[in-house]
Amino acid sequence: MSLRASLGRVDFTSALRPLILLVEDDFVLRSSLSEFLEGEGFRVDCCADGREAYRRLHHPPRPNLILLDIMLPYLDGYELRALQQKTPLIAEIPVIAISAHDLDAQSLDELGLSPTFRKPLDVDSLVSRIRDLTGHA
Repeated sequence: MSLRASLGRVDFTSALRPLILLVEDDFVLRSSLSEFLEGEGFRVDCCADGREAYRRLHHPPRPNLILLDIMLPYLDGYELRALQQKTPLIAEIPVIAISAHDLDAQSLDELGLSPTFRKPLDVDSLVSRIRDLTGHA
C-alpha cells in the first residue's frame, strides 16, 4: 500500500479536536456523556476510577481537560486532583468537577475545583464551560 493510500484513511481533523478525559464510575452516565461530548466535537477517553485515570494521565496523548467525578472508588476526585497538582507533567491540565453530592467548598477551592457541576448535569452549561477552558468553539 502506498503512503498516499494509507494517509487517505487518517482523519487529521480528529487530532485537532480537544481531548477530554472523563473520569466517572457510573457506566451509564460515562457512556452517555462520552457519546454526547463526541457529538459536540470533542474526543473523549474514559476511566472508571481515580487510579485508572492517574495512570492514564501519564501516557500520551495528554488530555486538554479532565472531567472529574468526585466520588470515585480506589482514589477519589479530591485525591486524584491533589496528585495531579503535585505532578508537573500534568499539573496544568484544567479540571471540571462533577458530583451528585454536596461538596466541601473549602476543599474544592483549595484544589482549584470551583465551580462544580451537580448531577443531573446541565449539559448546555457544562459544554459551554468545556469550550471556554479548551478554546474549542
